[in-house]
Amino acid sequence: MKKQLLTLLSLAIVSISFGQSWTTQNSKVPVSGAGLSRISIKDANIAWASFYNGNPGAPSQYLKYVSVTANGGTTWTSKLVSNLPTNALISDIQTIDSQKAFIVTAPESGSGAANGLWKTENGGTSWTKVTGVFSNASFGNIVYFWDTNNGIVIGDPVNGKYEMYKTTDGGNSWSVLTTAPSQTNDDYGYVGGKVVFGENMWLTSNTGKILHTADRGLTWKSYFAPIDDFEGEEVNGSMSFSSATYGLIVDNSSTLWFTEDGGQNWDIKASDSYFDGDIKYVPGSTNTFISTGINGSSSLGTGSAYSNDGGQNWTVIESGTQTGTLGAYDCNTVWAGQFTSDAAGTGGLLKLDGGVPNCSLAVNDQVLSKVELKAVVNANTLNIIASKEVKSVLVGDMTGRKLTEVNSKNVNVSNLKPGVYYARVAYADGAFGTVKFIIK
Repeated sequence: MKKQLLTLLSLAIVSISFGQSWTTQNSKVPVSGAGLSRISIKDANIAWASFYNGNPGAPSQYLKYVSVTANGGTTWTSKLVSNLPTNALISDIQTIDSQKAFIVTAPESGSGAANGLWKTENGGTSWTKVTGVFSNASFGNIVYFWDTNNGIVIGDPVNGKYEMYKTTDGGNSWSVLTTAPSQTNDDYGYVGGKVVFGENMWLTSNTGKILHTADRGLTWKSYFAPIDDFEGEEVNGSMSFSSATYGLIVDNSSTLWFTEDGGQNWDIKASDSYFDGDIKYVPGSTNTFISTGINGSSSLGTGSAYSNDGGQNWTVIESGTQTGTLGAYDCNTVWAGQFTSDAAGTGGLLKLDGGVPNCSLAVNDQVLSKVELKAVVNANTLNIIASKEVKSVLVGDMTGRKLTEVNSKNVNVSNLKPGVYYARVAYADGAFGTVKFIIK
């Protein structure tokens, strides 16, 4: 099935006088007009990126190049994934470290062996196709790892059900995720069409349907966005979440939407000075988002802006500059895409110089991931083991329903049925942490 994979804009390579906020970095992709498609960031130093051809009328929109940096983008090394099938496109990319990464591929045209999960362990010099993931009937869209061991691979529906695989051993072996959601109304996903926050993942689609899991794919819910299509030729939009409940969608009708219940309901955010290309939450921040614009025909124009209050108020970083796909690790490490200016791979990437102004660090689960937190069930009692003083514990089920809350680190769980639950721990210093546990 032919589908619109990326919004192909009428782009021209332009000469731009950059402001002081962005620093140009050279992707080294040897194609003039190569634009950033996906970026996966490991930490402040390590990131991998994939690219598309931004030249109008290009014979192939997709490029088989990836780039990797191990020094925060000071230098990027470009690699051609030379053993991909001719009709394969790189859908998504996932970094593990500076040497190891995964890509998912799908057919740009036709079908067959273009689908696949590929792995490199030598910095992209060579790639090996992973067996047991995708078939000729597949269309691969997404690869994501929550940590070095646990990951997921996702493709379009096959026989009425989204195709999903999981790994718990760093990608050495994969098994079918039997809890994958079913297809409705002929919906399908998009290449790289995912948003992740903590255990949560949201998937975008061609019908505006949003698929949401709060437990790494164990269970799924279905919502509808306020737009009809996330990557359509006429209608499209970008989505990001700053918590398990709060998120933004910016669409190409110059409307900014917000949700406060994980994507079930959306309302218009009365705001201005943002851009309608890409939008990203800055991990670890209180509620900072960045938006970019790359399409010169957009009514909002081209440029970039940031908001430190969840999208209510925006400050323009610069305007009149084509600024595209965003990637952020923290307040100080933010990249955006542009276009290479020559066949030597000059430019193509931008890094926010000095980070996001006034970006404050949030006290949330993501930031507190380094705090030791364990949940042990023994003799009908849930015992919380933490490296910080525990003030209270809230226990809930995986639908988000609160079951009990106690001002102690020990909780009586004798009335819970067998299953998976979560404990939200409030520390004495005002911080929070969340941990899952199982009742057998």
